Amino acid sequence: MPLSGFVLRACELRDLDQVTEVEKASFQDRPYSRSDFVSCLLTAQRGFIVACRDASVIGYVISVSQGHEGFIQSIAVLPAFRQEGVGEALMKSALDHLTVRCRWASLLVDVNNKAAIRLYRKFSFSETGRIIEGYYPNGDDAIEMANEL
Repeated sequence: MPLSGFVLRACELRDLDQVTEVEKASFQDRPYSRSDFVSCLLTAQRGFIVACRDASVIGYVISVSQGHEGFIQSIAVLPAFRQEGVGEALMKSALDHLTVRCRWASLLVDVNNKAAIRLYRKFSFSETGRIIEGYYPNGDDAIEMANEL
């Protein structure tokens, strides 16, 4: 189903090279590797969603569940396609996936990533008060956000 010129679908092994490029463009100082994404694909299964425009991956989200708790492991959109609703569509897809089994969803976000924090607040995530100092390789702290599903 096209949403402003892009479609969402389950990630496949053939997508991982492009997913890795989205990652590198989004998190230059701390990108996941292709082998990290292979592991995520095996773990997340249907919770690993890609956004595609034409035949190109322009964004992805990884959501996993364990028991009644869900976790947004990672989300990224190519810089050229930000502010077009791709991130919102990916988040909605991830939460729809988690809602089936989970009562809660949580995530970690760089305390300095104001755009991501705004996106998560749109989906009723709020800060839990948990801060992980120096979580990211560049020394930035992570804050935990959670949402009751």
